[in-house]
Amino acid sequence: MSPRVSQELIEELIDSGSREHYTDAALYDYEYRRRRADVAFYRELANKRLGASGRVLELGAGTGRVTIALARAGHEVVAVDASPQMLARLRSRVAALPKAAGARVQVVPGDLRNFDVLSRSPASAGSLHSRSRFPLAIAAFNVLEHLYTRGELHACLERVAAHLAPGGAFAFDVQMPDLAWLIRDPNKRWAKTRFTDPTTKRAMYYSTNHDYDPVNQIVMIRLYYEPVDGRGPSRVVHLSQRKFFPAELEALVAHAGFRVVDQFGDFQWRPLDGSAESQVLVCERARTGPKKTAR
Repeated sequence: MSPRVSQELIEELIDSGSREHYTDAALYDYEYRRRRADVAFYRELANKRLGASGRVLELGAGTGRVTIALARAGHEVVAVDASPQMLARLRSRVAALPKAAGARVQVVPGDLRNFDVLSRSPASAGSLHSRSRFPLAIAAFNVLEHLYTRGELHACLERVAAHLAPGGAFAFDVQMPDLAWLIRDPNKRWAKTRFTDPTTKRAMYYSTNHDYDPVNQIVMIRLYYEPVDGRGPSRVVHLSQRKFFPAELEALVAHAGFRVVDQFGDFQWRPLDGSAESQVLVCERARTGPKKTAR
């Protein structure tokens, strides 16, 4: 990848790297079936901030790993995602829930940069306006890494702010940049793993490599899926991510009118340090408003 990514290439990354990894919902669920620590964290956070029940806005809900857990715990969840395949899988999982839990989930198509679920609330008098805002919004599993520019992140945070009730919080996680991983040889294959495709039942090899643009802090990952027996086509799935460094991330959050009230290095509530794999932030609206930013 060239030292600096052009606007045209950024748009291409958004189009392919933000979508391709999420088109096979069954494979997605299979690959992340053991990822449970973040689910427990967001469920506990919701219980701490909202009590036994409350309203949660979830951005990038995917197939509902966190959504379903929150609904089962008694919370009402408005789950937003842009992928039709993820939304279809989520709706099927919601339909399979017990009736009471399923009724607590509303699935909404939406883009991180311009979503609006408030206008979907039914018209009513009285306190509806305050009821339609959320005491807690979340974006789990590196969702914000699909915001590739400062302007896109700011736009998302503005929409979050518009949806939060007074005193509400926005919690999210992104990866801690791993410099040794980012500069790996892009011509080699890494993490080769054998697995059985959940749909085709074929034995497959998985491997990966990537290019990293250090100026825009965008990594373009290639996921390779190849039949073990060598018969049939291989495929390459693209996944693009924007990397955020801790001080930078706190400044971007502050620029959008938020303050960090808690910061963790994992989903066991431990402090952020240099060995952390994740940055987990809980933010609230600052008393001063957000600053204007370039788009």
